[in-house]
Amino acid sequence: MNSFEKYGLITNPFRVTPATNPSELIWAGFKDTKQKIEKRISRSISTPPSTLVLNWGEYGSGKTHAARYFNKEDVLIDLADAKKKPLSFYISFPKSKEPVKDIYTQIIDKLNIGEIRQLANDNDLHIEDTILNNITDNIFIRNIVKLIFNNQASEKVLKTYLYGNYKISDSLINAGVSRKLSTDNDYIELLGALFSFITYQKQACSSVIIWIDEFEDISLQTSTNISNVNNFIRSLLDFTPNNLLIFLNLTQTATMNREDLGEYLLSALKTRIRAHIELGTPDDMALKEYMQELMNNPVHRIKDCGKSEYEPFTTELIDSIIRNEKGASLRRYNEIFSLLLEYAISEGKDVIDTQYFDSIKDEIICC
Repeated sequence: MNSFEKYGLITNPFRVTPATNPSELIWAGFKDTKQKIEKRISRSISTPPSTLVLNWGEYGSGKTHAARYFNKEDVLIDLADAKKKPLSFYISFPKSKEPVKDIYTQIIDKLNIGEIRQLANDNDLHIEDTILNNITDNIFIRNIVKLIFNNQASEKVLKTYLYGNYKISDSLINAGVSRKLSTDNDYIELLGALFSFITYQKQACSSVIIWIDEFEDISLQTSTNISNVNNFIRSLLDFTPNNLLIFLNLTQTATMNREDLGEYLLSALKTRIRAHIELGTPDDMALKEYMQELMNNPVHRIKDCGKSEYEPFTTELIDSIIRNEKGASLRRYNEIFSLLLEYAISEGKDVIDTQYFDSIKDEIICC
């Protein structure tokens, strides 16, 4: 028996940081937020126009969790229903001196060439000049896309080339690829052409979804890099006018309103935003629903082992903490209940009630 089983739990449900293992990524409560994100993804699956969405919320409001949850294969398959599944990428905003190159590199890191080739083959999507001519007029970029979807071309060589590390060989020159990718515009045009081809008429893939998390870190960049990143996103939407959905996760600060985004988004990009999804401060009922669904999900709760829906916490304790911490972030509540659970286990408590909380309150609240 592990230490959590006495409470009918498999593990501690209150994660302070989002899970990275897909099997541990669940959604609890906050149905309205979930439905808003689902609606945007479903719309990108069913309709062609490319879209930019701003996810807005305070630190610890669940933006990273949302990005990782909706990047799960089974979640995307369910949302696609009978349609083609989207191709989804989770990107953490880079803190480097070359943010555009690093965003491009993260996408290439996650690009499975074998997978997209199989998608194209299984759905009779073949590289043809008539299709490529509709996607890009850049002959150099066309030739790279042709190689990516050429089953005879080495995936290893292509990956190395896409990273910019491969020495140009006769085989690449003969295929019309006579130089390396080196500029922001190269990265934009290649990704635009690649995404446009794999989603062409939604034949092989319904859409491409890119989540850019921690976008507020753009404020740490130079003014030149801020401009370059804004141009990258705006141009990527221009070069992929259909079937691209980009989510920007942006943390609200105490001194900034949603309308005051000049530090992050330039005017040309702000005008491209088609929706704002706010992950706000949860109210009392939302928090209790979240806790009930989180603690009793099969990922955390041993089947038929819960004596009450909040075991081992009493309802009175939950109400008291919610009342005293009113206005706190979801992460803060997770921190408190996680620490309470760990303290109670170490001290052999059977029930976590207000009396026990009061006895260790100073240690919990100051943490």
